[in-house]
Amino acid sequence: MIKDRGNIKWTSLMLTEHREKLRELYERDKDIEKPVLDEQQLEKLDSLIREVVQFQAEVKIFYYENHRIRQYEGRISLKGNFLYLDNKRLVADNIIDIIIL
Repeated sequence: MIKDRGNIKWTSLMLTEHREKLRELYERDKDIEKPVLDEQQLEKLDSLIREVVQFQAEVKIFYYENHRIRQYEGRISLKGNFLYLDNKRLVADNIIDIIIL
């Protein structure tokens, strides 16, 4: 069986623009769609946020951002109508899950 080197054997023949486009395509393959939460999950998140803000508990947040789900840890605070995790401003609609640490 012949062991193929994939794109490595062609990179010397490819233009820089082609290599960049291939990198973009590989990155775009990793993109995920925003999960849709049902009514029950939204109510659970709402009550958890209220509890965490009141008691200033340390949390881990799963947050949808730039076609990825990111994890952040810290304390949630409420300033005006906005949620903040330490100094990062959060959009409530993008919070996927919260775990109290």
